[in-house]
Amino acid sequence: MSQPPKTCEFPLTKGDEENDPRESVALSNEVDSSCTDHLRARRKREMSQQQEIRRLSVAFPASVISDVPHLREKTGKLGAIARACSIFGVDEVLLYADDAARDQRADLQLCVEILRFIETPQYLRKRLFRLSSNLKFTGVLPPLHTPPHDAPRRFADCKVGDVRDGVVVSNQRGRLMIDVGVEEQFECDGDLPAGTRATFRIVRLGKDPRCEVVDRSTISGYWGYRVSQVKSPLPALIGEGNFDLKIGTSRYGASIREAWSSIANAMKGARSVLLAFGSPRMGLREILKLEGRSPEDLFDYFVNTAPDQNVSTVRTEEALLLSLGVLNLIRLGEPA
Repeated sequence: MSQPPKTCEFPLTKGDEENDPRESVALSNEVDSSCTDHLRARRKREMSQQQEIRRLSVAFPASVISDVPHLREKTGKLGAIARACSIFGVDEVLLYADDAARDQRADLQLCVEILRFIETPQYLRKRLFRLSSNLKFTGVLPPLHTPPHDAPRRFADCKVGDVRDGVVVSNQRGRLMIDVGVEEQFECDGDLPAGTRATFRIVRLGKDPRCEVVDRSTISGYWGYRVSQVKSPLPALIGEGNFDLKIGTSRYGASIREAWSSIANAMKGARSVLLAFGSPRMGLREILKLEGRSPEDLFDYFVNTAPDQNVSTVRTEEALLLSLGVLNLIRLGEPA
């Protein structure tokens, strides 16, 4: 992403084209300066709060898909979770076992495989995934349209400096050949094994195209989520995750309205945030009770993000969308 001009201390976001605040700054002699200062202060506040969070994680139990019997419905539920995570910039999806009396390995594997498949750009899926019955219905899911998914598909449309995901096709003594989803493969220096997915920057086009490995943490903007299967129960996951801010969600939690200001203050200094959910059959309080723990022991906040709900239950994928939306508003601060 290019740097904004020095006359502007905030970037233009999508949707601002018709009322570009940068024009207000450039034409400050024609616009009320107090209005310009107000816009600048508002954007600086939003940007500073957004930059505080470096890792946004969500945690789900393996039984998140237990309320639907057929693979088609399970796939749809996981697709909705993937979309919500992508919309609100989740960096990490953690899946934990929540029923010690039952073998949940198959459920965990299904969740991990489908969530990873959806997050993978379409042009890399054939290289990274074998034929699997778990993926039978993924073709009906809507695309995520995150930046890695929207990369050009033709070599002629690529530009030097483009960043895109790719797969190592071969490694011959540190000379890597990379498939980045276009007709030509790119050469790259490195020591990654064949079959590894990574992020690359194009450094040369022409007859001998080259790219270089990019650390995803240095990329400006959202670049998708990672999926991890956690063998530990929820209390261990929370304790070992080194999260600065831990939020549990439940219909029995405090109303989000009561905790809004407190969470907003806590988020200002939080670089890693965990948002945890229960299952369709057991909420977080019940899941933790099986481990001899309570939400108050583990979470900084235990809240209801859908107060005054008019249905008997809120599905996990619905609770995720609601909770991430609320958290996003808190993160952005009070409207001007």
